[in-house]
Formats: sequence, C-alpha cells, structure tokens
Amino acid sequence: MFFTIPNLISYFRIVLCLFAFYNFYQNHNQWQFFYLTIAVILSDALDGFIARTFKMESDFGAKLDIWADRFVELAYWLFFALIGLCSYWFFALFLIRGLVVDFISRKNSKPLGDSWLRSSRFMRGFYGFLKLTSFVVLILIPNSIYSFWVLVLTLVVCYLRAIPVIWQNQDNM
Repeated sequence: MFFTIPNLISYFRIVLCLFAFYNFYQNHNQWQFFYLTIAVILSDALDGFIARTFKMESDFGAKLDIWADRFVELAYWLFFALIGLCSYWFFALFLIRGLVVDFISRKNSKPLGDSWLRSSRFMRGFYGFLKLTSFVVLILIPNSIYSFWVLVLTLVVCYLRAIPVIWQNQDNM
C-alpha cells in the first residue's frame, strides 16, 4: 500500500524537486533546472495515470499525491522567493491557501471533493499547467512583466479552486 508504483513516483517527485533546487543552487544552470522542473511536474500526472490505468488507486495514494503536490508547490514558491525571483508574499499566499484547504478537507474521504472547479481533470490539469508555466517563466524569463502576471493568474486560480472547499464545509468550521 505504501510502496505501490504510483506512490513511489510521488516520493520520487519530492526527492527530484529537492535535487532540482540543489543542482540549480550549485550550478546556476537554468536549462537543467528547467528540465528537472518539467520532470517534477509531469511525474505528478504520471502517478495518477498509472494508478487509474492499473487499478492501483487507494485512499492513502490519493492523500499522498496531494501532500506531494503541496510540498512541491510550496517548495518551489519558497525557493523562488529565497533566490529573489518572486516576492515572499506569493509564497505566503500559497501557504495560507494550502493550510486552510488542507485543514478544512482533512476528514473528507474524497480529498478533492465533488466540485468541478476543484476536482475535474480539466481544472486539475489547467492549474497544473499554470503552475508549470509560472515555474518555467520564473526560470527562463525571471523578473519580467510576464512572470508577474502569470504568477497573479496562478494565484487567482489557486484561490478560486479553494472556494468550493470552504463553501461545502462552512458548517464544519
């Protein structure tokens, strides 16, 4: 249960994320960082695809995937803030949203809920695409007007996806 192939991919994603930061910090090679970041984000899609295709889905795997997503997302925002590519406010706002949503949905058997905005494959894929775009823009064209607006759009969509969680669970708060 803890060591299925999809779960191993989730664990690997965390390690690969940390390796990408270390490698960039040591070598300052933006192209290596770019390719490692692509691998980190695509491995998120890969673990879900394998779990669904080979019937390896589990409650633990679903939660592990969300925890790994949250770790990777926050680690990237923090790393970018630490090296001066984005404001600490972006990290803080993503952290606050993550803590609130995770606290509210901690008891749900379906971690993503039933909302189209939160759980549909389209919205999950769109948000993943926005995160990847934000990270890539920060890596390849940092401190540009494009990077700022992509970050703002990513943050807005992130908060929009939190609305159904708060709305559906307002009685439990």
